[in-house]
Amino acid sequence: MKFIKYIILSCTVLIFSQCTDLTEVPYTFLSPNNYYNNADELGTALTGVYDGYRDAFDGYNKYVMYLEVLTEFGSPAYAKDNMHLWNVWSDMNNADKMVITNWDNAYDVINRANLVIGRGEDVEMDETLKARFFAEARFIRAATYFNLVRLWGGVPIPETYTEGLEGLEIPRESFDATYEYIIKDLEYCIQNLPKKSEYDATDIWRASKGAAQSLLGDVYLTYADMSGDATYYAKSRDVLSDVISSGEYELEPDFKDLWFWWNTNNKNGIESVFELQFANLSGQHNNNHVMFGVNITEYTLGCYMYRRFHPSIQHYLTYSDTDARKEGTFLTKFNTTEKGNPSHILDTLVWLPEDKGFYPGTRGWKSAGPGNVKFYDRTPESATLKRPQAQMYVIRYADVLLNYAEAENHVNGGPNAAAYDAINAVRNRANLDDLPTGLSQQEFADAIFREQGWELVGEAKLYYDEIRTDRIGENVKKHVQYGNDEGIYMYVETPLEMIPSKDFLFKIPQYDFDSNPALVQNPDN
Repeated sequence: MKFIKYIILSCTVLIFSQCTDLTEVPYTFLSPNNYYNNADELGTALTGVYDGYRDAFDGYNKYVMYLEVLTEFGSPAYAKDNMHLWNVWSDMNNADKMVITNWDNAYDVINRANLVIGRGEDVEMDETLKARFFAEARFIRAATYFNLVRLWGGVPIPETYTEGLEGLEIPRESFDATYEYIIKDLEYCIQNLPKKSEYDATDIWRASKGAAQSLLGDVYLTYADMSGDATYYAKSRDVLSDVISSGEYELEPDFKDLWFWWNTNNKNGIESVFELQFANLSGQHNNNHVMFGVNITEYTLGCYMYRRFHPSIQHYLTYSDTDARKEGTFLTKFNTTEKGNPSHILDTLVWLPEDKGFYPGTRGWKSAGPGNVKFYDRTPESATLKRPQAQMYVIRYADVLLNYAEAENHVNGGPNAAAYDAINAVRNRANLDDLPTGLSQQEFADAIFREQGWELVGEAKLYYDEIRTDRIGENVKKHVQYGNDEGIYMYVETPLEMIPSKDFLFKIPQYDFDSNPALVQNPDN
């Protein structure tokens, strides 16, 4: 009955004060039936759309973990949540057990967006602002459908909002129709959203024209890979070129400055195309810090930490020691301190690859792998309030550059100067040399994928890149074999149970068939 639960949830009266300062209250949600009387009320409801979308990425839903532990980039740290089963693709055709949580909240988000658009039609307000509000809602809706179609294929597309139990029998649309719907939404967004630089400082977190273009470029690139229609590579290249030439975004000169762990003033910076907003307030904090931590309570690390999954040892070992992203991404050493006296160091814990994930390690490490500081908030406020507030990027400029380089490589049958410039900008920021010239199309594509791994680990992107480029089966097979051969914790005598393919689709959660009998289940993989 989860489909019903989430549709009704989006229609529940949840009254909070309207967001005005994103450093204080990131998102709020308000959608009573008799609301939507003016621009302020519609704007408050719109922030609820953002709020619902953010919830999918929070640690309680474990979305990042589910995706990354299915690849060579992530490893289980603990058997809870069946991470040791996901890691070896066990029982993946079980619609009751192996359920990825994004489906659960997606239709709540979509219904929130549809409520804003549908009820907003009758609101008397400035028409330009109304179009912008609708575009913001449609951006989040498009991003939500993009996640759905990549995980489950064609999905139900409700054309309007639902306020009760009527109209829930919605059949699935085709793969192509779902992509067409996403593209139509994003085209509207491009026409009606302002540039990031045109927003006031208090609104800079909102979806922008550049965010819509960047997402559309990713949509085109994915559709080209999955459908085999090569004309969409040029569409991707062209729209991403518009983002690059807009001058709206730059790479942060120092990779560390992207992350709250290193720079608490980093929110919505020059590299941010679209990011999720968190704050150290109840219900607004980022629980990824807790769920994906290193299994310790230590004041100097901020809020307490559990452990569920980590960057894999295999992936960690692929980084060059000169790569700025190695130190900038991984937590491998910290001091433990006296309770109430953080200046008094008791011990220094160090993660060592030679421990092969078994813990406690030879230097006292308490979990199976290194931490990923992209999730963490080590401020005193995080430690005392237990509400970490590190942001999470949905799209950043490095991702745009790498997607652009990939599209150019496809369009031209090999890399041209523009493709080299794009990937080398990302490499140079990481203190790596330019790629060698003269690479073949396949060699350049492989170089892009390696770069994506080093740059984007922990950002809920690599599973999708690996699926669409048809690397998932071979890479996961090698990864699990590596873990067995090397005797790594939670890999020993645990063979891969399914070799995934490019056309892998998750099963729709079985409970949703109770509320929507028009659904048709995906076939076994």
